[in-house]
Amino acid sequence: MESANPDPNPKNAPSELNPQEQENPAQPKLNDKGIPLQESAQNPQTPLAQNNNPVNSNPNPQSQLVSSPQNIQDNEHQEINKHKLTEQSPEMQNNIMQMNNINQMNMTQMPMTQEQINEQTMLQYHNHINQIANNNPDMQMNNYMANYPQMQGQLTPEQLQYQNQKELNENKNIYDYSTNMKLYGIAFQKGNCPRLAVSSLEKRLDNKIEILELVDNELKNVYEQMVGYPCTKLLWSPSEKKSSLLAFSSDCIQIYDYSEEKQVLSFQTRLHNLKSKYCGPLTSFDWNTTNDSILGTASVDNTCTIWDLNKQAIKTQLIAHDKEVFDIQFGNDENTFISGGADGTVRLFDLRNLDHSTIIYENDGCINKLAMNLQVPNLIVALCLEKNVIYVFDSRMNLNVTMDEINLHKDPVTGCIWAPDNPTQLCSVSEDCNVIISNMGSELAQNNNVSYTAPAPINNVDWCKTFPEWIGITFQDRVQLLRK
Repeated sequence: MESANPDPNPKNAPSELNPQEQENPAQPKLNDKGIPLQESAQNPQTPLAQNNNPVNSNPNPQSQLVSSPQNIQDNEHQEINKHKLTEQSPEMQNNIMQMNNINQMNMTQMPMTQEQINEQTMLQYHNHINQIANNNPDMQMNNYMANYPQMQGQLTPEQLQYQNQKELNENKNIYDYSTNMKLYGIAFQKGNCPRLAVSSLEKRLDNKIEILELVDNELKNVYEQMVGYPCTKLLWSPSEKKSSLLAFSSDCIQIYDYSEEKQVLSFQTRLHNLKSKYCGPLTSFDWNTTNDSILGTASVDNTCTIWDLNKQAIKTQLIAHDKEVFDIQFGNDENTFISGGADGTVRLFDLRNLDHSTIIYENDGCINKLAMNLQVPNLIVALCLEKNVIYVFDSRMNLNVTMDEINLHKDPVTGCIWAPDNPTQLCSVSEDCNVIISNMGSELAQNNNVSYTAPAPINNVDWCKTFPEWIGITFQDRVQLLRK
């Protein structure tokens, strides 16, 4: 690139010259064609402004590239080659000098705000690095990377916390919420947004229920209610007209009404057997999906109790098992329900004829959880306490005939639920931290599944019926929503 003859009286000349320079002023050197050579490439005392470098246009003197001999000696591999600088386009020169400006900033003494560590800054930084590397393949870029702490994980605790939260919020497939108690119960509500209730499981009398909503890409707590004994199960009413009713079981059944406008739970009723001198703790309950005025409970006193919610009275109570009853579930009609207990049996009952029950499945373990497929009601899943096997059976088949035994978990299975929109999909959770969606189609479930690993052993699971792409899990003091 050719340049004009230097001005004999440059305005940018230094105000003081040494005596030798005053007596013998430097003459411009000429090449073999008589054209003056670039002065900035020969005289290190010449300011960078004479080399058309845009850095001096920056009003902040701290962001300028320092060209003192000491700085050049300490940062030889950072110094921009001025011969190559004159061969670059003005845009490329600007990019290079911006990179030097970043290097001169003291990143350890100047705390970085959220605005300084945003996507635009990182994108520009990466673009600068790539552009300089492409146009200067022999340049050493190591120090550029080292001086920017975001690139090598050299973040302060505040920066690291912001980055982790930012990555979590950007991951639209997982939403996380933490509380200050161990969580167990979880239940989705039928509504116009993903809303769920969770309950704590602490061995004391100050447990609580929290209402969470997925709003603005964040899982937020909108209300919490203190309760006494820990809740063994949570359920919203299956009726669309009464979907605001939330019930939970502990020493009795308590029912609350949730106001979406006021975001508050108001107490409705408490169901407990006043005629009995002793009523054992309730291990589980279920709401009738066809008639929402019917609710059934399971208890450690070997009984199942059917309640009439309209009258708030017991409709019937029966000794269902030889030992504790751990779970109860209604079918897709008003009259039938099943129960499982510590005697290792699953029994079928009909409210129209309670003189006898039918044992539809038997196991040598303690059956603590049941899951009936409401789309294919004869398909039932049973879980055994401290076992890692999922037992799938058909209630129409002969006793003890297991349709399938799913061995996908390494540790005990803690929860299982059928998909609300697919009769062949089954979601199970375990103490091995895995969430597994099995496909009960033509292929074996063991060879056709999708999994997610949580940070800790999982306590419970529920599948949202109105938004079936969402699955909720509880573990430790946290709740996670997972997009299927």
